[in-house]
Amino acid sequence: MNDEDELPPAKLPFPITRTMPEPVELRAEGDTPAMLRGRFTTFDDPYEVNSHIEGHFIERIAPGAFDRTVVESRKNIKVLFNHGQDPTMGDQILGSIEELRSDAHFTVDPFDGIPPLIRSGLERGAYGASHRFSVIADEWTKTPEKTDANPDGIPERTITEARLYEFGPVTFPANPNATAGIRSTTDDFYQQGDYASVLRSAQAARTPAPSGGDGSPQTDAGLPRSPESDARKHVDPTPTPQELTIMEYISRDEKASRVTELESAISTRAVEYPGVFPADIQAADEAENEERNQLVLDIAAWDARQERIRSFSTIPAKTVAGSAPAFVKTPNIEDIHDITKIRAETRSREEYDTKVREYALRSIDSARLPSSANTDALVDLIAHRDAGEDGEGEMAQRILLTGSPAYKRAFAKYLRGEKDLWSPEEQRAAALAVTGTTTTGGFAVPYIFDPTMLHIGVYTAMNPYRSACRVETITNGNNWRTVTVGAVTSAYVAEAAAATEQGPTFGQPTYTVQRAHAFATVSIETLGDRPDISSELASVFAESKATLEEDKFTLGVGTTVFPFGMFTTLAYTNKDTATNDVTAIADIVALEGDLPLRHRANGAFFMSRSTIRQLQALDTTFRFFSGAGIQYAGDSNPSHGTGNTGLQLLGYPVWEVPSAVSTLTTDGAIIVVFADPKSYVIVDRLGMNVEVIPHILNGATPSLPTGERGIYAYWRNTAKPINADAGRSLSVQ
Repeated sequence: MNDEDELPPAKLPFPITRTMPEPVELRAEGDTPAMLRGRFTTFDDPYEVNSHIEGHFIERIAPGAFDRTVVESRKNIKVLFNHGQDPTMGDQILGSIEELRSDAHFTVDPFDGIPPLIRSGLERGAYGASHRFSVIADEWTKTPEKTDANPDGIPERTITEARLYEFGPVTFPANPNATAGIRSTTDDFYQQGDYASVLRSAQAARTPAPSGGDGSPQTDAGLPRSPESDARKHVDPTPTPQELTIMEYISRDEKASRVTELESAISTRAVEYPGVFPADIQAADEAENEERNQLVLDIAAWDARQERIRSFSTIPAKTVAGSAPAFVKTPNIEDIHDITKIRAETRSREEYDTKVREYALRSIDSARLPSSANTDALVDLIAHRDAGEDGEGEMAQRILLTGSPAYKRAFAKYLRGEKDLWSPEEQRAAALAVTGTTTTGGFAVPYIFDPTMLHIGVYTAMNPYRSACRVETITNGNNWRTVTVGAVTSAYVAEAAAATEQGPTFGQPTYTVQRAHAFATVSIETLGDRPDISSELASVFAESKATLEEDKFTLGVGTTVFPFGMFTTLAYTNKDTATNDVTAIADIVALEGDLPLRHRANGAFFMSRSTIRQLQALDTTFRFFSGAGIQYAGDSNPSHGTGNTGLQLLGYPVWEVPSAVSTLTTDGAIIVVFADPKSYVIVDRLGMNVEVIPHILNGATPSLPTGERGIYAYWRNTAKPINADAGRSLSVQ
């Protein structure tokens, strides 16, 4: 193979990752506060890249490769721990960049709140440095001489210009004992996401375009040239598109189905992320766009070939008796959401319900969901409930009705007041979704944004009850009923003594869901300028919903339309502090002992952050608090949106309740609840709906439009303890 035939690996259409063993350290110099200091790469230092994604070659970075990005893009560069993939830190930024030099040295002012374990590792230099970037310009030597740095003479690459996206400390840096310290960790990074799509995109970018025997590009999509084809050039002068083969999808139908799925994912992502994509999302987006483009070329090439083959024959084909082979066509993303088509193709209610549940699970599996969405409970309900228990499949049907690409487009246009711009496909999808909602006239929120279905995490509101307590979802009617069973008492008796009735006592509590709502006004300009308004409003309403629920699940009076709050009198059996207007650690110990053993085994403490701190200050002798690696002196920040502090009190979990009373000396105030969390039940009626008020009026006489539209969202739920004896509340005497 000569030098011209062997092409080097192409510049990839997504960021790549490099890691080095030099430590990132948190240290002070002189009188300055402690700063993160280090460098993210070296220059003119050859190292081997042997990657499934990138290829096999020797690479070095030329001095000055990052000069431009340091000057032009510094404000967009992020400092992340483990590239934003750490389960503790997530994609939270470590600090602000104080200095970033073109020689790759950096100084970062760390933010408060870095977990102590990570901070300690940074202080001791336990972490290496890594960075993600894309190549703007490079130079290749395809057949270099063999050297100590390149004993096999593989291609060598020099990166002359690169764009930096993010850098920071990583837990597992490059092997310091390796010949070259720097290594490619691109494969490791993309293993955390859609690795298959990234790999297909990389393989396509690194595959040279096929050429004909004469060295010119082949124009017949991979078909061999022949005298007959040359003779027909004057008949069909238009070249057919070039086909780039994707081996995973063999048939044309499979490729067409995959194109539809990719377009749905690309459209959903465009709505979900406002502004510039994060680096990993940008990579996935570019990979899927690349794959989609290649598949479109494949399909066009196939169609062109079939049209050409049909033109060859002038004699009608003879029909041969016999049955055609059976092919199973995989339904595409539109087909699995088409309720009408599913109903027409099934022959019984049982078959219909099975198919709807199967397609609903596939929809969830293929959807681009918010990273904070919790799908486990939803998948479990769909997979294991019978049709009769699930309101004749309402949950699965709602997913299909609101999850189609056509409905998501229609919903976004509806919010913008553009119903007149609906396509026929969007009109049909919207009509089906209205029929499927609980109130005719309202439009169901697409399930990927619906907090009543996916329990989307919210980062500015904290609702511990949905994570700690029992959550039930109903889809048929307004009431949820259950059966409670009391204890059976055993006893010793004399010989031949008659037995006596000693339980159990049965109860049948009923939970009736009530409507809750939220209203927001949005200017016409904002609706017109923001194509992602669906996800933005869904996030706002999810936050509002979480805030309302936390307050009412804590302090709700339990009458008329309100839930029965956990910190409300009579919700649980009450116990007073031993001393008037005083709370002591001994009261907490007594509270634990007062809860019956059958409930204590699964018990947990609920209290406000202020109460936690005040009790920690009182607990100076026995040290009843533990856990989270933090005691007394430091922070114990809860995980986002859940309220789980990671602390333990007397060996039981501690949940933070923002709305709970925090004054330990106020008469009658309920300051702590110790209960089995599963004894507090939240009942949700499936689905959030929205209605749009086309014009908001100013209320003057005459009323005039303000240039705003109103978005009215509503849903239904309730909550209350199922057994008052399953918990104890501590009140100040």
